[in-house]
Amino acid sequence: MMRREQGIPFTTRWSQVGRQHFVVVTIVAALVGVVGAVLSTLSVGPFQSLADVGGRNGSDQLAFFFPAAQYILNGHPFQIYAVRFLGYPNYNPPLSTILIAPLLAIGQAFLPGSQACVAAGYASVACRPLLGFVAIAFIPFVIMLGIALVAALRASDPDIGQGQLLVAYALVLFSPLVWQDFTTWWHFEQPMMLFFFVAGMTQLRQRPWLAGVLLGLALLSRTTAAVPLIAVLVMLLLRRDWPRLMKLVAPIAIVVAIGFGPFFLFDPHDTIFSLLTWRGSEAVGNSIWSVLSIGPLRPIVPHLDIFAAALLAALAGWAGVSRWQLDPTDADGWGIIALAALTIPMLSKTIWPYYALEPWMLLTIWEFGTLRQMPNGIWRWPILSLIALGLSLTLGQYITVETGGGLLQRLVGIIQFIAMGLVGGAIIVRLEHRWQTRSKEKNGLSLAQDRSRTSSAESFHGA
Repeated sequence: MMRREQGIPFTTRWSQVGRQHFVVVTIVAALVGVVGAVLSTLSVGPFQSLADVGGRNGSDQLAFFFPAAQYILNGHPFQIYAVRFLGYPNYNPPLSTILIAPLLAIGQAFLPGSQACVAAGYASVACRPLLGFVAIAFIPFVIMLGIALVAALRASDPDIGQGQLLVAYALVLFSPLVWQDFTTWWHFEQPMMLFFFVAGMTQLRQRPWLAGVLLGLALLSRTTAAVPLIAVLVMLLLRRDWPRLMKLVAPIAIVVAIGFGPFFLFDPHDTIFSLLTWRGSEAVGNSIWSVLSIGPLRPIVPHLDIFAAALLAALAGWAGVSRWQLDPTDADGWGIIALAALTIPMLSKTIWPYYALEPWMLLTIWEFGTLRQMPNGIWRWPILSLIALGLSLTLGQYITVETGGGLLQRLVGIIQFIAMGLVGGAIIVRLEHRWQTRSKEKNGLSLAQDRSRTSSAESFHGA
């Protein structure tokens, strides 16, 4: 019979978690990423037509990112927005494309089939080795995202236990959402964007200028970073924290101007169409907007998703300050940011499964960073993170991208909207619970101080 561990309490054993445990998780996660990247390339192709390149057996990397990076390698670095795929422009920010270009150059120098891949315009199964090579090169951003999560949790709860940190770190590094994004849908830029965003928010309290640089890089990685950023800026604005707001906005503006400016300057036609004009003409897909895209509303609906998401993000920031009296750097500020990010899978015109990664990541930071402050009960467990993870993975199996407003497509849009709405409602309930708990603690402390002052006064007069 196995001997018990000398009566060591469970909590004590968790406190013995050390750096070596994080190293093991990191190594295993990196191996998972490498194996996943290699094996997933086998599902890329064959391409019977050009449309297959961007379909389920294809990749946005082959349709947009790699051709754009090839412009850089061909000596036309400011024409990456001239890329077109079946009428769709390259509407991705430039940072990941710039990082991919040297990787493509290295891969083309020694990988088998790479020249045939380039000759075919990246529409060939010969591109599999290149795709896997670039994917492996971006795996460090997944590890860095996990490290940024640990830093964010320590900032939210300085006394958080090593065991709790390890669970959160492993949950992110082994999350199916992360690797689905990375090796099924091939969007390497999303973990990179989340790393910059989480790292930036962690620096906001002490180094707002550094936070601005990192958040600017997040915007250069993926434009969806703008939605939760709106909530952050609204919160700072309503709190009238002008010094920190200026120190944050100025570097964001400088980084974004440096990143996007040359493309608008040297190729304004393609850049304006890809990043600004085209979005409004994109067809409505598998979202709640397909239900509304009928009759006289049909020409209006395609232009509404960005404005609706921005409005809800701003309202989340407003509620964070006016109702819950939060600062964006508070532990509960992550709840507001997650609520804002949830508008992407909730209100986008066309929804892809990997859209769920961003709100889930921010929700995980908030929940794990506030677990210890919750009273005993259901909120002491990371139920929202786990429910959102399972829900997103389940819905992701059935989300398709066909447009046309069929009954099944509309049903998928309704289900997705309701599911994300329920997650958002749960976030609001937990934020309200947190607010009431803090209010009771504050009132109890004030009452204790009043009693102490009264007792001291009575003692003085008695003397």
